[in-house]
Amino acid sequence: MTAGGAGDATERVARIGIDIGGTFTDVVYDDGGGDVRYVKTLTTPSDITDGILAGIDAVGAQPSRLRFFLHGTTVALNAFLEGKTPPVALVTTAGFRDVLEIMRTSRPDMYNLQQSKPVPLVRRRWRREISARMAADGSELQPVDPAEVERVVDELVADGASALAVCLLHAYADTAHEQQVRDLVLARHPKLSVTISSDISREWREFERTSTTVINAATRPIMEQYLRRLDERLRARGFDADLLVMQSSNGVMTAEEAIVRPAATLMSGPVGGVAGAERIARRLDGEGDLVTVDIGGTSADVAVIDRGHAQHTPLAQVGDWPVLMPMVDIRSIGAGGGSIASVDPHGALRVGPRSAGADPGPACYGRGGLRATVTDANLVLGRVDGARFLGGAFPLDVAAAHDAIARDVAGPLRVGIEEAAAGVIRVVNSTMSRLLRDVLVERGFDPRRFALLGFGGGGPLHACALAEEAGLARVVVPPHPGTLSAFGIYSADVRRDVQQMFLRRLADTAADALEEAYVELEEMAGAGIDIDPSFARETRRTAELRYSGQEYTITVAVTGGPAVCEQAFHEEHARLYGFSRPSVPVEFVKLAAVHVIRVGGHPSTLPPGRDPTEASPARRRAAHVRGATVDLPVFDRDAVADGAMITGPAAIEEPGATTFVEPGWFACLDPRGNLLLTREGAS
Repeated sequence: MTAGGAGDATERVARIGIDIGGTFTDVVYDDGGGDVRYVKTLTTPSDITDGILAGIDAVGAQPSRLRFFLHGTTVALNAFLEGKTPPVALVTTAGFRDVLEIMRTSRPDMYNLQQSKPVPLVRRRWRREISARMAADGSELQPVDPAEVERVVDELVADGASALAVCLLHAYADTAHEQQVRDLVLARHPKLSVTISSDISREWREFERTSTTVINAATRPIMEQYLRRLDERLRARGFDADLLVMQSSNGVMTAEEAIVRPAATLMSGPVGGVAGAERIARRLDGEGDLVTVDIGGTSADVAVIDRGHAQHTPLAQVGDWPVLMPMVDIRSIGAGGGSIASVDPHGALRVGPRSAGADPGPACYGRGGLRATVTDANLVLGRVDGARFLGGAFPLDVAAAHDAIARDVAGPLRVGIEEAAAGVIRVVNSTMSRLLRDVLVERGFDPRRFALLGFGGGGPLHACALAEEAGLARVVVPPHPGTLSAFGIYSADVRRDVQQMFLRRLADTAADALEEAYVELEEMAGAGIDIDPSFARETRRTAELRYSGQEYTITVAVTGGPAVCEQAFHEEHARLYGFSRPSVPVEFVKLAAVHVIRVGGHPSTLPPGRDPTEASPARRRAAHVRGATVDLPVFDRDAVADGAMITGPAAIEEPGATTFVEPGWFACLDPRGNLLLTREGAS
């Protein structure tokens, strides 16, 4: 996993982006000469690297030309959520042994009196205290006792712990104690995987910081094993490119850094799609405000792009546990093409969150799956052409889909097969549209301001219906929507985020002190990234600010001293909440520096379609639309001319996805190859 690789850099101009989904592995390959290829292959859960290599073969990547191998992966996330991580121990400050058990006093389900807290991430006997202690200002109250540390860790290792998290009180203010503990542990147990909180998150909130550190420690051995194996298999094929891994914050990191900080990759795959959507948003005329819906095989992921930039969050929830790291703010639900449909004992139709995944997959895949899924329902309704699925490379079994819907849904409900399939689609659309509305409204956004960007294998198929239910009048479907996540990963830059608590009022902060703090952060952000120094670099400064007495913060770009920051905060507060309070003191809470190395693939335009001809249906097929059977016109997207209007109902097909134009909607192609869909009567 070396940077730069061997060979002449002028010849090594190709790059590849790979996103692993629950059902398909998506690949985007740019040979450096203007030829960009897009491929979907089946994900191989038994060994994910098999699917990756199959995708590499399918696009014809040449080892001698490949410069960058950019990869989005949910290996760490899946291992954590499925409880397949190795035993982890925790060393913390005396008095904080049970912070993972106490958690927060807030109730996730306010009116549920029977709810119980999740099982702690670390069993109590593996949570140990030491007497070393720092004050909130970073001053030492009690030094590290080497004998105590060695005794505690010896006991944990003897008891079977294979990974260690170290999270000491106020380590965000001074890292010396944690670093000393790490050095003592590794000197005694050099093979033990050790994570210290100050390497992962230098922020306050002891519970959240502890949770994040433990998650990182738990997933670190998994990520290391996976990336080492991937690197070995790539090298066996002759590939010696830089292996870069997508982060949750929207940028890639080196594989070695991903091994040390796997918690930064938890939302790696879904973020790739948002990264691609950002590029599209900035190129759309008047459509810089997007809400994205990425529908894959197992989930639907929703994010908001405001004025061309994705919304970020400093604190995300992964399963039952908080992760205190900068991430693109993505909400996910178990609603995808593989979501299983069933009728519960009370006669209600349910769709998801369980998924058929890639193996065995939906019944129509013909791989042994028997349960009815959303994909089966779309096939029964004629919205998807089974013979042309993935461009004909993966034909679907229509009869198996009919049998599954009849057995699992139509029979129990005592309705016809088409009515049952339509019910499956209505239920899953209702679930996704509720998420869309919640994501927009809870942030104070007017849905009418936004267009919906539908991508992933199922996004374009459901986009019009979702937009209509959520109160949106416009839909955008980008070129190659089925592989947009891989495209976002392919086009990503190297990025490192560094934060530091900085608790003081702006009025009491000298410009020199602020500048000194940022210089230190920038040095940390740019240090030790093993990437060819010839690539352009830049550093961006941000700060989290709040009115004195507030709990929550607003992030603003820092372009000057404290006075400039204060004005920017008032303006952003007014934009987000409709008011500001210039008479109330403003406080710094946290400073951040983002170091970016411009290695990303940046084609002059997004991939266009082929030379267009007049838009006319390539074929027709029977489809069930809103309770009636219609002769559905079907268009090949590559043959739709710029500006040609398509009136729904209609289907627009391409190898990786099908766009379904609902009745009352119109579709046309813009000069950059995006499908623009508008609801009748919308301005």
